Amino acid sequence: MEKKITPIGYMDSCRSKTMKRLTPEALDTLTNSFEVNSTMRQIEAEADQEMKSKLKGDLPVVLYACQMPEDGVRPTAETAIPSGFCLHDWDHMKVNPRKFYDEQIAGKETELGIVLAHVTPRGEGLRLVTILGEGERITQCQERLAAAFGMSEFADRKIKDLSRVSFLPSKDYMLFVDNDRLFNHAMEERIEMKEEETKEEEMKEEGAKDESQNAGEVKVSDNFNYQGIKFSSIIEALLRRIATQGNPREGERNDDLFILVRELRHICDYNFNTLYMLVAPYFPTLPDAEIRRTISNALATNGRTITPVMRGVISELRNVSNASDETDIQLPRLPRLSAVEEMILAHYPKHLRSQVYMAMLPIWGVYGTHIRFNYMDGRENSLSFQTAVVGKSSSGKAFAAHLFDLMTKRIRIEDNIERQKAAEYLAICNKASDASEKPDDPRPRVKLFGDDITTSQMLEYLDNLEGEHAIQFTEEVARLSKAKKTVYGDNDDLLCKAFDNAMGGKESKSHLTRNIRIPIFLNCLYCGTPGGMHKFYNNPEGGLNNRVLFAFMPSVRIKGFPHYENLTETEQAQFDEACDLLSEAGKDGRKVQLPWLEKTVMMLKNKWDKEDDENPDEVWYDLGKRALVVAMRAGVLQWYLRGCPTDEKQIRDIAKVVKWTAEAHRLGVYTFCGKDYEDINDIDNSLMQKQGRMSKNKKLFSVLPDHFSVQELIAMRVQNGDSANVKMVISRWVADGLIRKVSEGCYEKVLQLVA
Repeated sequence: MEKKITPIGYMDSCRSKTMKRLTPEALDTLTNSFEVNSTMRQIEAEADQEMKSKLKGDLPVVLYACQMPEDGVRPTAETAIPSGFCLHDWDHMKVNPRKFYDEQIAGKETELGIVLAHVTPRGEGLRLVTILGEGERITQCQERLAAAFGMSEFADRKIKDLSRVSFLPSKDYMLFVDNDRLFNHAMEERIEMKEEETKEEEMKEEGAKDESQNAGEVKVSDNFNYQGIKFSSIIEALLRRIATQGNPREGERNDDLFILVRELRHICDYNFNTLYMLVAPYFPTLPDAEIRRTISNALATNGRTITPVMRGVISELRNVSNASDETDIQLPRLPRLSAVEEMILAHYPKHLRSQVYMAMLPIWGVYGTHIRFNYMDGRENSLSFQTAVVGKSSSGKAFAAHLFDLMTKRIRIEDNIERQKAAEYLAICNKASDASEKPDDPRPRVKLFGDDITTSQMLEYLDNLEGEHAIQFTEEVARLSKAKKTVYGDNDDLLCKAFDNAMGGKESKSHLTRNIRIPIFLNCLYCGTPGGMHKFYNNPEGGLNNRVLFAFMPSVRIKGFPHYENLTETEQAQFDEACDLLSEAGKDGRKVQLPWLEKTVMMLKNKWDKEDDENPDEVWYDLGKRALVVAMRAGVLQWYLRGCPTDEKQIRDIAKVVKWTAEAHRLGVYTFCGKDYEDINDIDNSLMQKQGRMSKNKKLFSVLPDHFSVQELIAMRVQNGDSANVKMVISRWVADGLIRKVSEGCYEKVLQLVA
């Protein structure tokens, strides 16, 4: 049997496509290079985990588990040839990695087969490279090393394929290198007899397993349910979406099982045993160890919320009889906000951070009334926000009323003065005997509207404000639903125009009232139960509900009534300073231009585009477009509240808030109204498909009687110079649901088409 040295390759970064041969000299040069040491210092100094990952991408990478190809092209999971080495990672260790190595591993390297060891670039874990034993597979090697340290599962929770890259840190992170065994390792060119024997044994074991299952066992998933839906139905629906294509090979990533677990883990409370019990029966040909490893890998990946795909599956399987039940969502942790916002948040329970932040946005928009900027499409935008605080009865929605009173104190004082002017004017008009005795209308500049204001009066007040923002607040949206339809049209249209700052108003023929045609600058803060919100935002085709930021009250049991404190004198001064800053911003008529904010929004859009390419979801993607508009407005607001900073750290903090707002907006609308949008898409897609297929025979179909025979259809086709063969036409019409068979050779129309 011939032996030859196994070549190991490396790349200058994970973005490279070509490889170079790794030698002892090359390894020493890389770990001592200025670039690597500089990058490592940046990673050590960086506190943000996302930024650490980004910086890590600049380090060289080594592919230990596969051989370097002769052509130097980076291998894939399908083309990779095993090198005889295996990777092991301990990520996020609770103990110091160096201390663990010194106490548990140092001196045992030869015994354990270790040829290289170093601390991971983030400094939180340990990476080992070991030699595979003769006939040993990757999973077996991982199990062997894990067992040596008394671990119940694999040490490495992220290996998915042979082409896995390993980031190379600086020299001071290296703990052990055996140059002789690493660079002079030789693999035997032999027939994989052991692999064949292993496969035969696995087939025998699986055959025995199948027999035991066929003896009368039922899948466990049939006996458990999630919100009344059997897990078996959920898993089968997910597998249809994943579209499984056979079983993976050894060393490949188990995509089907991996994706299935990632989709299920949220509704299974991230419990390994629950997931194993549910999914294992659906993969009878995979070894048990492989199933357990893949479940562990999927659980270890980032993400703590329910996925769009799972939401879609749940929506499909759930018979939605009462829309008020589906309101519980989990948002990621809210990033740190500006100093004044954090000060306000301190007066409310911590579990309401996200909800208070969303409720603040429309109120801040009123103070920043003159701020203008262009969105990516060039259209002018202002700080127009609409927030709906959604929660069951007695869920704590009252915080919004307290917040509204807290933040609008100075505006309420100004409004009272303006309303007094209006009252005096009406009193004089009532006493006047004719029009000559009436004074000029003071045109009160009222900015705060309640739920009892008429649409006509609202438009007049907005006209009086001359392009400044107002806000409508209601503690119970059900009150607005009663007067939703007005003589000026559906209020949905008015609120859509308010979000877009589009032209709106009324045309009056009476000499007592004036015509109004103005840009609508109106922010909204509504509270209500899920049922009340669904009744108010009941028209997805109108586009209103995908403009709203839904703030869902969390399901938290709290005894007693919460007490919200008012601001101290010092805090009030800090708040007033922020309000003054916003009020003065934009008065000179100049638009805000923030290239870094546009770049952040564009990067987020590109990320969503990529996600949609990998896992298409038409509704989820469409809702993201408007979420980006809301996020950019929130970014402009954050920039002003932080004092218009220019330093990179503050800008990075703002970018985090922008991303959070976009995700929260999209997630809230999808959860609350996603089913309605999916139904509309299904209808539209169905009609488009039917009309596309019918385009050629559309005119012929339209002139046929409601009941017709095949002979009548043949006669009409021959008259038009078409073929007498109507088999294909009939079968397509039946498949599209346009006609149904009444008797032999006779059909009737089910759906009418307009020619």
